[in-house]
Amino acid sequence: MINILFIHQSSDLYGSDNALLYLVRGIDKQKFRPIVLLPSKGPLEEALLSSGIEVHIVPLVTIARGTLRLLGLLRLPFLAIRSLRTINKIVAGIPIDAVHSNTLAVISGALWARYKNVYHIWHVHEIIEHPVLFKRLFPKIVRFLSDRVVTNSRATQNWLVTTDPKISSRTSCIWNGIERPPTVSPAAAFRQELGIADDDVLVALVGRINRWKGQFLLVNAAEALLRKGHDNIQYVLAGSAPPGQDHFKNALLERVAGSPAKDRIHVLDFRQDIWPVWDACDIAVVPSTEPEPFGLTALEAMAAGKPVIAAGHGGLKEIVVDGETGFLFEPRNISDLEEKIIRLAAHPTLRREMGERGKIRQEELFSLRQYVSSFETVYQRV
Repeated sequence: MINILFIHQSSDLYGSDNALLYLVRGIDKQKFRPIVLLPSKGPLEEALLSSGIEVHIVPLVTIARGTLRLLGLLRLPFLAIRSLRTINKIVAGIPIDAVHSNTLAVISGALWARYKNVYHIWHVHEIIEHPVLFKRLFPKIVRFLSDRVVTNSRATQNWLVTTDPKISSRTSCIWNGIERPPTVSPAAAFRQELGIADDDVLVALVGRINRWKGQFLLVNAAEALLRKGHDNIQYVLAGSAPPGQDHFKNALLERVAGSPAKDRIHVLDFRQDIWPVWDACDIAVVPSTEPEPFGLTALEAMAAGKPVIAAGHGGLKEIVVDGETGFLFEPRNISDLEEKIIRLAAHPTLRREMGERGKIRQEELFSLRQYVSSFETVYQRV
């Protein structure tokens, strides 16, 4: 039995959170014993516990903008000592074979693995361009504190090794994978709840509400399309803001409330069961204004048989095949986004054909089985 300590920086259920959930639930429990450490209670903890996974709430050291300010730097040693002592108590008597740190933001696992001389795998889900200090610092930290680095896309891998070429020999890419639950979602009831008519085209954006996921870009596009007479298109934006950053959600709600398209834009809170949204929509949009390291929501939409319109940068270019499973548009270009939405909104047959091809691509290249088995190979090599 290989004992693996998984350490993650969040208890939400968004991209990297779901990637961890799918992996830990999917690995062969006859060969691997997963122990998961999280910083707080939340939907991820509930989902893991319901699957019979051992979970502990631990004071974890995470790196954020505030960490590198004077007060953050002064507190860092004390937080690290507290975190390492807590981890020691939790795993006392358990021979940990490997530590899997999920995302760059969490550093407790890297420190504990170095302290205990345990094999450390850093699973990188980020592409950092700003601030420049973080862009230069994180790859060096990863190189110093990891034995193996796995990235969630080639785009993420390219960012990492371009920033620090010395890390290339120990870095590889494993695409995220998903498997749709077998349950049937109430898509018709969802549309009825929002007042979406059968002949309306519903465009869905699912994800964190922050400065770069593109919600404001889609609102601008919705207004432009309405001015051009496309009044049969409605939009649903589902998600919540990061902890402590509710100003993003408030700003979005204020923006929509003052929009001439406000009656066609539906802003919903985070939903743990996202499949009714994907099944109810006609078009999925991932309009991120900065490069997505991967784009798990694009996979979810493809698994639901929906065409995806995505910003043409980052990991999304590895998921969406332009003109086959959806469209790539020029990042931050509202006119290009509008044009792609109009093309799909006007052609139901094209939407269906692209959705079918996307579903096949997801099953062939981004399945849960290939994702889990690739990591099992990494763990077995330990």
